[in-house]
Amino acid sequence: MINRRITLIGPEGTNLYIVFQFILFNVISWFTLYTSIESLEFNLSNLLFRQIIFSTIGIGIFFLTTYISINQVAELSFFFILVSTILLFGLLLTEPIVGVNRWYSLEAIGIPVFLQVSEFSKVFVVAYLARVLSGYENRLIGYSLIFLNIILIFLQPDLGTSFLFVSVVFCMLFLTDIKFKQIFLISICLILLFFIFLELDLLGQYQIDRITSFFTGEDFSQQQSRLSISSGGITGTYIQESLDLNVFVPVQSTDFIFSLYAKNFGLVGTAVLFVLWFLFIFRVLIIIQQSELIYEKFLLSGVILMLSIQILINLTTVLGIIPLTGIPFPLLSLGGSSVISTSILFGLINRAFIENNIVI
Repeated sequence: MINRRITLIGPEGTNLYIVFQFILFNVISWFTLYTSIESLEFNLSNLLFRQIIFSTIGIGIFFLTTYISINQVAELSFFFILVSTILLFGLLLTEPIVGVNRWYSLEAIGIPVFLQVSEFSKVFVVAYLARVLSGYENRLIGYSLIFLNIILIFLQPDLGTSFLFVSVVFCMLFLTDIKFKQIFLISICLILLFFIFLELDLLGQYQIDRITSFFTGEDFSQQQSRLSISSGGITGTYIQESLDLNVFVPVQSTDFIFSLYAKNFGLVGTAVLFVLWFLFIFRVLIIIQQSELIYEKFLLSGVILMLSIQILINLTTVLGIIPLTGIPFPLLSLGGSSVISTSILFGLINRAFIENNIVI
């Protein structure tokens, strides 16, 4: 391994474009959340202050991740998936929080934070799946561990995140030599498993209500979200009318933050956000094309798919194209676990730039 000097922005070779875009996405989130609060107060009850704290931690995690080589990620991926499995299983034994088992509360140790394990499982599953598809792991064991994680997330219950994981896994399978017949059989098994869980009443009632309200066209949140987006016009309303959105859209700082962003910054701001994400994805695709390491190719493909599908699900939810999922918009939605897990994914991408000596 080549030894690299440590600079103010990380190891020598750190890609400035990736660093700039990563920080810019965080800053965009700050400006968006600023329009949803009446004032900035330096306490954890203030949404903007909390997100700034999360982003600051995320930026630190981003640079720390950059010091971990891709080979080390491959070697540790089996350990990662075991940790993910244990933590997800442990959640089912905890007391439900707002009716679901998705978070570990750290309040017992004096930290007013809730840790959402499924967000970190996004990193662990992608890293391990890349190892399995690269041929470094027994596929039967590998797929079993991955789908066990998905089932444990589904049982929390978290239908949206489990759907995200299934989507990423299936897209990754299409990148391999696996036969279409095998993918079809897996699909049938998952569909049957879903209906079995439905019959056993393992889905939360609120999830069933989300699905039924979508098909009946009665979901208030999505109706108001579309109204909010359309009210942004070409250039947006920004601060003048943004506080009125509190009346319109529930959970506007998390699941529906894109409607808040579109209202404030309009079509122009939305176009800028999409262009930034397109440029980011395009740069990563260049690494995937140029990399000679099979594990790195699969890892980066998984990272891009995880981020892209997450954005796609969030947007289609906000626009009312699919039922409510609870999937956040990466680095835009409020949430510490989401910000930190996404920061790790960005750090892995930056590491790939460094190891391939790519300057774009």
